Order: sequence, then C-alpha cells, then structure tokens
Amino acid sequence: MPSTVPTGYLELGKFRLSLLVLFTASIGYGVSAKQLDWPVFLGLLTGTMLCSMGANGLNQCWEYKRDARMARTKNRPIPSGRISLGHGIIVTTTWLMAGIVILILSVNMTTAYLAILTFASYLFIYTPLKTYNSVAVLVGAIPGAIPPVMGWTAATGEISNQAWVLACIMYLWQIPHFMSLAAIYRKDYARGGYKLLPDNPELEQATRSIIVVFSIALLGISLLAPLAGLGERLFGFGALLSGAILLYLSILFYRSYSLKNARRIFFASIIYLPVVMGLLLVDQRLILF
Repeated sequence: MPSTVPTGYLELGKFRLSLLVLFTASIGYGVSAKQLDWPVFLGLLTGTMLCSMGANGLNQCWEYKRDARMARTKNRPIPSGRISLGHGIIVTTTWLMAGIVILILSVNMTTAYLAILTFASYLFIYTPLKTYNSVAVLVGAIPGAIPPVMGWTAATGEISNQAWVLACIMYLWQIPHFMSLAAIYRKDYARGGYKLLPDNPELEQATRSIIVVFSIALLGISLLAPLAGLGERLFGFGALLSGAILLYLSILFYRSYSLKNARRIFFASIIYLPVVMGLLLVDQRLILF
C-alpha cells in the first residue's frame, strides 16, 4: 500500500468529525454516570468511534463522484485515487460492523440500537436527500443529536427526559453551524449537486431567518435545561453568554449578508459546543457529588 494510505484512512473516516461525535457521547456518559465504569466507557468510546468513522467513510464511498467536482472535497482519498472505492467500502463496512459488535458486547443493546439508528438515518436518509431538498439539513441534524444520548444510555441503560433535552441542544446547535458552513461554500456545494439551503442567502433571507430562529431556540432550550435537571448555574451562565453571542452574530448575518458574517457564526458555533458542554459536565458532576 502507498505511504499515504494510513493518513487516507483518517480522512476517509473524517477522524476530526468523529472526535466531535466521541466528545458529545462522552459528555452524555459523564453527566449521567454515577461512577466511571472503565470497561463500559472504553467500549463506548471505541464502538462509537468505529461506527462514526464507518458511517463517514461509507458516505464518502457513496458521494465520491460528487466530491470530485468540489474544490473542498476533491482531494479526499477516493476521488484523489489514494484509496480505491472497493477498498474503501470493505474498510469502512468493517469499521461499522466492529463498532456495533463492541457496543453490543461491552455496553448494552440500547446504545447499539441508537448507533444503528444514527448511521442508518445518516446514510440512507440524509445522504440521498441532500441532493434533492434543503430539508436534508434538518434531517441530517438528527443523527448528529444521537451520540450524547448513546453516552447517556451507556451509563444508565435508559433514555430519560434529561437525555432528550441534551439531544435537543445538540440538534438545535447543528442548524446554525451547518447552514453557515453551507452559506460559505454555497457555490462549491452547487457544483457537487447538493441542495443544502432553501435560497441564495446573498439575495434572499430564508436561510438567514432559519439561522436566527434556531439560534433563539438553542438559547431558550439551554436556559430551560436546568428545569429538567440538566445542569445548574454554571451551565446556565455559559449557555446564556455563548447562546447570546451566537444569536447576536446570527442577527448580524440576517441584517447584512457577507461571507465574513457567515464565518463568524460558524466559528462561534465551534467554540460554543465545547464551552457549553464542558460547563454542563462540570456542573452535573458537582450535582452528583
């Protein structure tokens, strides 16, 4: 195999994106577990990472022809020829199956079922839908909201009201995050044949309005989360400050379209997640102890 293959595997599985999935699953486990069970926690991390990389890789196998037409994706392993399509399918399918088996054997069936729901909705609903209708962004946020619930069920074996609230926060966060990214790369996505935005945000306001609405909803659900037993003052303060900044930037983008304003939302959303989720973890551990 060429020397580029090990790096190609990481790119094929979207390793950095998978780390984000791992992070949110870890938060779900950390805020719900009464004590750390190392075999279960390590099984959750390993199984979730393999499932995420497997699903991401199969997504690239599906879309390699479209990726080849886009500037930001043309150098991915399959369209660039570093990894063949057949080899990519075998490797990523193996990752996915191994991840499910690990979750079944070392965590529990509920968590494994959630992993199956995640990759199935991502691969078989979101992936084909995004070439037909911009509602795909709303649908695609569903699999992105499930990993913290997987962490919760790994620790407790059940989906509680708090787990649903955590999933809602993750779901709502993804819309400003991904729509701002889609606005930045709108022309590139169009070359790939993707329909990720309901309009041209440079000229119209539907996309910009959706970003504002979901930023408001994210701020609201985050501030109400303590009423459901998820976090307290530390988390509430962080959610208020971070959510208010994201909402402010969304309103700026709504009032004045520019790539600079879209990038501000995107980068603010990247900062938002670790800050708010980290504060939630600290807050929740203090509550438990």
